[in-house]
Amino acid sequence: MPRAPFRRKSGTRETNQLVRLAEGLATSRSSAEDIYWQRELEAAVTGYLDNNDEEAINRALDKAHDAEDETFDALADVVESLTESVTLDSELGKQRVTLFCAPVLVWGRAKIPAKTIPKSALTNINVQLGAHIFASKAKIAIADFLFAPDQLPHSYSESREMLTSLAKAIREREHLAIDPASVEDAPDVVCDMRMIIGAVQVADGDPMFAWEEMTTPVEEARQSCLSAWRSQGSAAIQPLFVGFPFELTLPRTFFAACRDADLSSRAFSIGASVAYLEAVVATPASKITATIGGCWGNGIEEYRIGFSLGDDDDIVHGTIWPLLSDEAEDTPVVEEIETLLRASGVGNVIVLEEQLPLEFCDDCGAPHFPNRDGEMLHAHLPEDADTHGVQLH
Repeated sequence: MPRAPFRRKSGTRETNQLVRLAEGLATSRSSAEDIYWQRELEAAVTGYLDNNDEEAINRALDKAHDAEDETFDALADVVESLTESVTLDSELGKQRVTLFCAPVLVWGRAKIPAKTIPKSALTNINVQLGAHIFASKAKIAIADFLFAPDQLPHSYSESREMLTSLAKAIREREHLAIDPASVEDAPDVVCDMRMIIGAVQVADGDPMFAWEEMTTPVEEARQSCLSAWRSQGSAAIQPLFVGFPFELTLPRTFFAACRDADLSSRAFSIGASVAYLEAVVATPASKITATIGGCWGNGIEEYRIGFSLGDDDDIVHGTIWPLLSDEAEDTPVVEEIETLLRASGVGNVIVLEEQLPLEFCDDCGAPHFPNRDGEMLHAHLPEDADTHGVQLH
């Protein structure tokens, strides 16, 4: 997914030093020059992080976001790298400790769990991560809580604090205990993600992931690790999601894994929405109509898919397909969505040509979804739907 700072501040003084250094790195055309800009930028960002001056970083990201070159990506790369990974001295020499995330895509009719992970499950998950995802000499510690996206650290400082706590847990050869009372409530939605958060430690410069130790082409190696993780890791994670269909995505460093999971969730949510409707309204997918409409703000921002039953114009459910920065009106997004809907068995797929507004409910804030006539409507399930209390948004 496209990067965005944790928080945007408008009308504040830009942090010109960070932007200038990021611009130098973005526009450098030699490795020798890269070394200079990278070193200076890392030193500056480290200073702000050490002083918990997140305002300066966010102001710089704001300003860099509007640059025509790759200044924003250069700055975001360094900020994320220094947030999620640190080098520590030890009796064994310098050790690199890196925050990672193992995302789980999940849906269900009941409330999706966000809870403490039992010790037995932590042990099994640790074993499977060590066997299929991380390098042979890696040491791992996991936070003992199954996080919803809204429960993840909200800032770079909070992410660094979690990394520091997990690094201590690795040294003490234990996992990180999370007080459930310190975690905000997870939203009650049909389809969501859950995140297993941990840290991995290796000697600085050594391989961190299993695919770095393999001799096959890198992407082939990653896919091999993902297949093994899905095959063997699912058994370790399944006790956490009894009665909930789920899919594992590739565990990676914290920010990369979260972006990858956001991407994967777009397709997953379509299949999950169809399966959910089949379950709660006892209607086969062949009798479901899906209407795809592009919603516009400053240009097209997302596609919304409204689901209705048979010939009824009322919307019973909906899902959103957010667009990436390089996806525009002329990219084949609609074709991809339509293919996924038909693969899920949806009998009738309608694509609207008109530009639709980004409408939300004034009372609850839920997004509105298009019906076949292009009307933007609130989704309401039939009164006899068997939802077990789950909400639509």
